[in-house]
Amino acid sequence: MVERQAEDTIENIDIDSSTHKPAYNTRAINHALTRANKDQKFLDSAIKLLDNKQQMQFPAIKEEILDYISRVSNDTDVISLFQSLDGYIRFKDVYHVRKALEENNPVNKTKYQITDSTRKNPDVRTRDITIDSSTKEKEAVNLDEERKDYPEVTPTAMSNYICDMCGKPFQTRDDLVHHQNFEKGKA
Repeated sequence: MVERQAEDTIENIDIDSSTHKPAYNTRAINHALTRANKDQKFLDSAIKLLDNKQQMQFPAIKEEILDYISRVSNDTDVISLFQSLDGYIRFKDVYHVRKALEENNPVNKTKYQITDSTRKNPDVRTRDITIDSSTKEKEAVNLDEERKDYPEVTPTAMSNYICDMCGKPFQTRDDLVHHQNFEKGKA
């Protein structure tokens, strides 16, 4: 509450501060993640709780998963493990949840990393940087290869909507209707 005098000077300031209270216990979450990284059976048993297709429906968000886990388990480590999930993701299935929980496992990180020898000697084709050669020679693995990195227009893209009066093709129905109204003198 702020009290002011006639001279517009502040005499007494009483500012209420609010403190942020975390939604989840971070120590419990870190403990559960450490336990899941060290003990594969713990992770498997926690994931197995989600396998009940009659009660746990996917796709599901974090809060739906937590509500279900809180009903079927009293183990604080299991609940804390699922509290570590990202709240902005809609999980497609149990496999998706498992992969989200395993993403910070140091063993999996090192297993999927590129080694230094692979980085120095890649086993993929790299581009030649010469001005003389054509794009196909620089980028294609062989001369018969077709580029697929651009959207391909189907042959029927312009023939899907054809005017009954003049036979002119259009890509969208709206363009065709606009054209037909113009031909009938309505536009």
